[in-house]
Amino acid sequence: MSDENGAIALARAVHTALQNNILVQTILGQQPRLYDHAPEDPIYPYLSYGGIKTENQSGDEAPLFKHTMSLHLWSRYCGRSEILHLTSAVCKALEAENLVLGNHNLISANIVFTDIFRASDAQSLHGLIRLIAITQPQ
Repeated sequence: MSDENGAIALARAVHTALQNNILVQTILGQQPRLYDHAPEDPIYPYLSYGGIKTENQSGDEAPLFKHTMSLHLWSRYCGRSEILHLTSAVCKALEAENLVLGNHNLISANIVFTDIFRASDAQSLHGLIRLIAITQPQ
């Protein structure tokens, strides 16, 4: 048994929380630069969505699903300040009380790690955020 609808609900909830968050808007623009696929020549900074992995965690009586989602942050600011502020803003926006999943109950949502490193182009800083959410279909 899988839960594609839960993954879709989580992706929508994450996008809505980020799009409506004033701290994220301050860094990524009034219409935040949030991409499934970044344009060829993007305006920095921006966020791109990575994969979502869904695992069945159900018990005998309770269907539960664990969704692991990756978010990629990109900056070309010459220091780490911008990417650190962006990472912080995104993490705050993704606190469980900000995520509304509609036809699924959100049991928990946690940032399990963040990482910041120099990207392979040697110009960009790449931030990585990993979110794990446990959902239950209604």
